[in-house]
Amino acid sequence: MSGLTTSASHVRAAVLEPAVSTYSANHKYKQLARILLHLRNDLHLDQPQLAMPTSAMIEHLVFNCPLSLLEGDDWQQIIIHTLDYLISQLGPSGSADGLFLRSDCDQPLFPNEELFDSQDAYLFARTLLRQQQQVFE
Repeated sequence: MSGLTTSASHVRAAVLEPAVSTYSANHKYKQLARILLHLRNDLHLDQPQLAMPTSAMIEHLVFNCPLSLLEGDDWQQIIIHTLDYLISQLGPSGSADGLFLRSDCDQPLFPNEELFDSQDAYLFARTLLRQQQQVFE
């Protein structure tokens, strides 16, 4: 009887604490947005003059990234790949105005009511990437 109870408790623990690899794509996007939000706050302490995106803008930017960038469990690599992608798409050679959409509706992200444009997003991503590279050197 105690073997049955132990088995049931192991099953219950496995259900309550799923492995990271079983999280849905939506969860990974939201987790990445939360991480970037915290990194934004740290960056603001070092670079108060830089235009900072709101939490909603960070979420919109993240949800525009390909899911393939969020594969794996190495969050530092996920952050670097995501910032590299944003820089390549938002940079001078990219055409972000038509490429990025809001995550809550099917409308372009730029221009927006936040007065945070694609150039601001590019500078933010580039500066944050540099900061992250310095931290892990």
